[in-house]
Amino acid sequence: MNYQLDFRNKTVLVTGAGRGIGKSISIGFGSLGAHVILVSRTRDQLETAAQEVVEAGGKADVITADLSSIDNIKAIVTEVKHRFKKLDVLINNAGITKRMPSEDVGEEDWDRILNTNLKALFFMCSRVAKEIMIPQGFGKIVNMASAGGIQGITYSAPYCATKGGIVLLTKVLGCEWAKYNIQVNAVGPAYISTELVEGFMTEEFRKRVINRTPAGRLGTPEEVVGGFLFLASNLANYITGHTLLIDGGLTSFFI
Repeated sequence: MNYQLDFRNKTVLVTGAGRGIGKSISIGFGSLGAHVILVSRTRDQLETAAQEVVEAGGKADVITADLSSIDNIKAIVTEVKHRFKKLDVLINNAGITKRMPSEDVGEEDWDRILNTNLKALFFMCSRVAKEIMIPQGFGKIVNMASAGGIQGITYSAPYCATKGGIVLLTKVLGCEWAKYNIQVNAVGPAYISTELVEGFMTEEFRKRVINRTPAGRLGTPEEVVGGFLFLASNLANYITGHTLLIDGGLTSFFI
């Protein structure tokens, strides 16, 4: 058993890779020698992130796509299959949120958040498993869940619905695909200092979060990366269907 995190000769696909946690995850894999395929809707962000992956020691390719379209997902998987011949690791990181009272949630908001966070994630898992990982006889899938999939977050009903769905979907897929030597797990961060979070976090809300977090602060994107690297490595070969919470103790704290 090699007790080292080593992704040399491994191909890793990361969705939502252009910024925030997805970018940090991509750089983390690159620093361990991986060939990273970065996917998001914004090409200039992808190109910048890809350059940082290369600077960290990895290889990088970019695919620009909107994952809310199943046809786009099929096209991505087909390109990966034919161009790269294999896929060792799939990281489903892409996600969005919008804070609003539940009584004000409209159908358009609901559909947009669920399509991006849950529907796209499921079909990425499904197509990658069917077209690549089951035929090749191995694979690691790590999904981006959230502490909001374990505990409720006010004014975030659609988001929490998707993240709770991801937690259970990860269990189902982990059970179904274990026989194919595919491990499916998830990482559940709490409040991480990213552009997305900073965009809606008022000073009052920040104080509430910090007061409820035993670590006494928000996390950083880099602090989430280790969970993805571990679950995607051979150190986690006997772990499947699990959600690893990276939350500074927030979900452990009641009063």
